[in-house]
Formats: sequence, C-alpha cells, structure tokens
Amino acid sequence: MLDEVASLYAYLLRPIPSLTALGLPVGILDILGTLRLALAVQQIKHGLRVRAAKDARKSVQANEKVKVEEDRVNGSVIGKRNSVAYRDDSAVSSIWCMLVIVYGGELFVSSFISQPPSFITSPTGPILLSLGHYIVNFLLTYAPGILPLQPSLGWELPLAAVDGFTRALLLCSIAPSTILGHSAGTISDSATALLMTTTLMANGGFFIVNAFSMLSPSGWQISTPPELLPNGWTSLDLLSAPLVTGLFATLTQAQTTWKSAAAYVQSPSGDEKPGNGALDVEQARALCAVVLMVLFGGRAIKNFGAPTIASPKKLKTQ
Repeated sequence: MLDEVASLYAYLLRPIPSLTALGLPVGILDILGTLRLALAVQQIKHGLRVRAAKDARKSVQANEKVKVEEDRVNGSVIGKRNSVAYRDDSAVSSIWCMLVIVYGGELFVSSFISQPPSFITSPTGPILLSLGHYIVNFLLTYAPGILPLQPSLGWELPLAAVDGFTRALLLCSIAPSTILGHSAGTISDSATALLMTTTLMANGGFFIVNAFSMLSPSGWQISTPPELLPNGWTSLDLLSAPLVTGLFATLTQAQTTWKSAAAYVQSPSGDEKPGNGALDVEQARALCAVVLMVLFGGRAIKNFGAPTIASPKKLKTQ
C-alpha cells in the first residue's frame, strides 16, 4: 500500500510542463493545496460574517423594547435598529491572509536559524497563492453552486485526503529540510529544532492571523488565539505537527536522537544498533500522509456528524 501512495505522491508532485514553461514549476498537489487554502479562507470569512450578523440581531432583539420606548418619548412609534458596519472585503486582504498563513511560521524559523525565507528566493509560492484566490473567488461569485461557502461532511471528508497529502508534504519534506540541510551541525542534528520548526511552520501563520483577527468582518483587532484558550493546545493541527514529524524522523532515522529511538523500538533490550532498518523517505512520508488522512477524516466526522446510511425498508407481512 505504501508503494502505491508513494507513487501517487510522486505523480502529484511532478511539475506540470505547461506551467513550468510559464515560470511556475508546480505540480497538481501544489495547485490543490492552494485552492484548498483559498477556499478555507473564504469559508472562515463567511462563517465569521454570519456569526457577527447573528450576534447583532440578538443584541437588537434584546434592546428593542428599550429603543421603542425611547422613540415614543421622542414622538416616534418606530424603533431604531442598531446596524453593524462591516469593512468591504478585498482581494488584497484575502491574499495577505493566505501569505501570512503559509509564510508566517517560516518567518519565525528563518530569524532563528539565520536563513532567508523561501519567498525571498522564489516568487512561485506568492504568485500561486494569488492566482488561487482569484480562481476560487471567481467560482464563488459567478458559479456559486460549484464550491461551498459553508463546510460540510460531504466536502470535508474527501478533502481530508488532500489535507493529508499537503500537510505530510509540509511536515515531512518542506519543514524538516530547513533543519536537516542546515550548515551548522548543532542545528541539523537537533531534534528540538526539528520539532519546533515543523510546529511553527505548520501553525505559526494561523496563530498570527488569529492574534490580529485578520479574517474578522469588523477589521483587525488584538485577540487571544484559539491555541492559547483553555484546551486550545489539544487542537489536531497543533498536536499533529510534532507527532507526525517525530514519526517520520523515527522511521527514516534522520537524526541521532531518532536513530536511538528507532533502535529502542526495534529492540528494547538494546541489542539493535542505531541506523539499521531505516525506512525510505518516500515511503515514510506516504505512511505519515495516510495517518494524517485518518486524523483529518475523523475530525470531519466529529465536527459534521457521521455519514448516515439509509436502512432498507422492511417488507410488510400479512
């Protein structure tokens, strides 16, 4: 099974020749991940706007009697309803949020290990994210039935496969290469640096967006990110980053710490020498992708309910 998943991974990551000729060396998985993120940003914005409108209506209903009495005193029998002012959404706002989500954590890591972030040396990512926003926004505006503005089980369950592939790519290839390929041996062989890097790169961007309420319909303001609220540390996105990277590093024995951990798992008595039985990088990443697909699929079922299967009708007996 891992060989099939690894082969599918290689196919999805293969650069598309026509786009490569245009200066965008991206594969199918890059495009799917970009469209998925662009859709998620629009869904979050829509959800926050709907929630704000509901809260405003509740506030109006609670104060309606008081408003009516005040209007009667002033000679009017019509109550004045409160209105909520929303900022106009813009393409720049959405693209900026996507860039922060993708590169926010990398900026932290780059400052710690003295390396330039990837978007400094290659404009491919920002260009792809910008195009992804315009494509999704065009479909939502002119073909509203194709993509959903509200997430549902019917969409989130299949998209768990896309999320598993893209998140495994980040946690097993993109983020680890930042540490494993570092010129300083103290960094390249540091398990702490590896886990911190993957956790920051996977969650740092959303942390910044939530801290400044960048997706709020009423504008930016400082707020407590969900990760810092009670039980916020138990979120799947936050926990899966170090756990999956640790699994990948153990399977591939990428560093001294993980070689010792793999040797202990293979032989708790200490007979197994470190470095034996390391799994191929592509196969280890494929296994991590499958694990993430299961986790994200379980989250979709938990959030939106398990799929219902219609039971066969019973035949009436005389």
